[in-house]
Amino acid sequence: MANRFNLTNADVQFKLRYEKECLWVHGFMTWIMVGQFMLGLVLALFLSPHTWIGQHYAIHTHVWAAAIVGGSLSAFAICWIRFFPQEAHSRHVVAVTQVLWSALLIHLSGGRIETHFHVFASLAILSIYRDWKILISATLVVAFDHAVRGVWYPASAFGIFTASPYRWIEHAAWVLFEVAFLAPGCYRLRNEVRELCVRQTEIEIAKKDVDRQVKERTRELNNAYELLEQQTAEANKLSMVAKYTDNAVVITDAKSTIEWVNAGYTRMTGYSLKEVQGRRPAEFLHGPQTDQATIDMVRDAVKNRQGINTEIINYRKNGEPFWLAMEVRPISNAEGDIDRFIAIQSDITQRKRMELSLADAEAQLRSTINSVPGAIYRREFDPVTGKKITFASEYIEQLTGYGPEKFVGEEGMSLLDLVHPDDLKRVTATLEQAIRSRCEFEHEYRIVDRQNNVRWIAEKGQCNAAVDGSSIILISGALFDVTKRIVAEQENQQLHAELVDASRQAGMAEIATGVLHNVGNILNSVNVSASVIRRQFSKSALANLEKVSQLIAEHESTFDDFVRDDERGRKVPAYVRKVTDALCSERETLNREFDELVNNVEHIKEIVSMQQSMAKSSGLIQELDARDLIREALSANKDSLANHHIPIEEFVDDGVPLFWSDKHRILQILVNLIKNAKDAIKEHKGDHPCIKVSATTDNQFVVFRVSDNGIGISANKRDKIFQHGFTTKKNGHGFGLHSSANAATEMGGKLTVHSDGDGTGATFELRVPSKPVVAKPVAANTNDALQRVGTVG
Repeated sequence: MANRFNLTNADVQFKLRYEKECLWVHGFMTWIMVGQFMLGLVLALFLSPHTWIGQHYAIHTHVWAAAIVGGSLSAFAICWIRFFPQEAHSRHVVAVTQVLWSALLIHLSGGRIETHFHVFASLAILSIYRDWKILISATLVVAFDHAVRGVWYPASAFGIFTASPYRWIEHAAWVLFEVAFLAPGCYRLRNEVRELCVRQTEIEIAKKDVDRQVKERTRELNNAYELLEQQTAEANKLSMVAKYTDNAVVITDAKSTIEWVNAGYTRMTGYSLKEVQGRRPAEFLHGPQTDQATIDMVRDAVKNRQGINTEIINYRKNGEPFWLAMEVRPISNAEGDIDRFIAIQSDITQRKRMELSLADAEAQLRSTINSVPGAIYRREFDPVTGKKITFASEYIEQLTGYGPEKFVGEEGMSLLDLVHPDDLKRVTATLEQAIRSRCEFEHEYRIVDRQNNVRWIAEKGQCNAAVDGSSIILISGALFDVTKRIVAEQENQQLHAELVDASRQAGMAEIATGVLHNVGNILNSVNVSASVIRRQFSKSALANLEKVSQLIAEHESTFDDFVRDDERGRKVPAYVRKVTDALCSERETLNREFDELVNNVEHIKEIVSMQQSMAKSSGLIQELDARDLIREALSANKDSLANHHIPIEEFVDDGVPLFWSDKHRILQILVNLIKNAKDAIKEHKGDHPCIKVSATTDNQFVVFRVSDNGIGISANKRDKIFQHGFTTKKNGHGFGLHSSANAATEMGGKLTVHSDGDGTGATFELRVPSKPVVAKPVAANTNDALQRVGTVG
């Protein structure tokens, strides 16, 4: 098969080379055709007239015809090789045209014997094609031309007017004589070119085989040695292969004395041919790490005239050890006796290092896999035979109670055999979907172990198609025991529910505290007004008016005389006017106090009404206006802010739309943030206190911001500000911001804070979706609450 392949490649290479040479000869013949045409014109103009009619110069009619025929011949041949450059018949066309040119030139020269040499020259030129067949075609045309013209037109062929029926045979015989030498030469040259192509193909294939596999090189070298007895040239080519290959080639005599090494040996060991010739490899290549058993095995093989394949550690000239793969083969002489050995050596140091690294990596990987608190497995899924586990780590025994050997192999257990009946359908559906999609999968389910204990298992894996294109699906994954986590999560869920309830009640208490605080402030004002009224009544002029009334009653019958004659009576009118003025003043004061008292009572009713409205709207999704929300939140803190003389800056962007959300929760958050801002400013005691409350829009969110220039928040406190129970106030309980952050998350929003540190104020940002969302559960513990519910800016 290989020889047939070599011959096929050689034939292809020979064909390509021969076609290339033919193209070159075609070009050469084109110029010859053009030259012969020019020569024919010269002969037609200057030689032919004298040849045919003596010394009188005149142009004969058939001379013009010969010139036209010559042009036609050249044009025909040139066009033919242009249109059919690679066809075999093109060479025959050129050969026939060339000898027809010889006939034409012989005719134009009047049959001169010297012109007949053009036939021999043409045959020599045509032999450049190395195609003996075209010489036969040319010979037949020459013989036919001389026979026809020699009999019917002897003056044109031989320059005589006497016809001879046999003279053309003599000319044809001389042509055959030349062809008899040219044809074998063409055949021999053609075969030599083809033989060169065969040799070149064999060299290329041999070189590829030598570089590809060491064993193949050994066989080829043995075959080459056998072929040395038949073809020396092929041995020379193989020696070139040995010279240029990267492997080391060593030839020794029967006693292991080195006779020849190639350049690859020098590159590999550092020793040149002169340094090692006549020495044994053991004298300079072996060292402390060289295995003595391997040395003895090689010596026994050489002693028994046997080949051997082995690997050994040798040493380079610079003392560096390296791994060597060595193939030693005996070489027989013509009598069949083994008188030499040839060794093909390859440097496998990198491969050995990789093998050692892979072995170490495999050991480390197994150690790592077995130390992982989870079971690592690999399965093969065949649609025909089903699933088969090919690997399982030792930890699987801790999970299931069964050792890895129980799962591996055709008859091994399936993990599905241990899945809890209530989870089996779901687990099977997940695996089937992953197998169909060739994708990752992850799920949690229960298994029943060997001791009938129910365990929760978390499994994560990947399904991939086999690289060999078969229908087998490779499944790699890991199993982890998450029983403790599941149990803890179930406990946490219960605790979480209790925590959420406590946080919600704390949040309500926070708002109630604020409301009661505001009501208390108003009640203080009511108490002040009541004290003023009571004091006003205790000091009222009515008491003196009563005395005047008694005095008038005593002198009722003589009141006119009493007023006119009695000194006390004369003072009564003036005194009445003063009492009247005092009572009018008291009435105005009492009216003002009563108005203030009524206003304070109405304010208390408003606060209570708002609290009732907030309580009724809890959990109710309704259309809201950001302006109304800010107004109501500020109203709940109005008196407290007024008492501390804290101005409020409100801003609502015109682009903020009406949105749907939980009014109670938003008010709960805003009231708490405004109260905290007031407390921060109160604690800071700055010169220009101010609270800014704004509402803007950002994509699908309405953004509320409450900013103050109060005490600020330090970096270490910002990280804890939303944790349950954490507070920066002396009398705080740490529920307000935590419950607010929980409420924001349940609405699908987020509560964040930003502060540059102590004394720089703080800005709290509440982001609420503009469209209602399903309420989200808050985190299961306070650490999760810090990460998921609130974000520190």
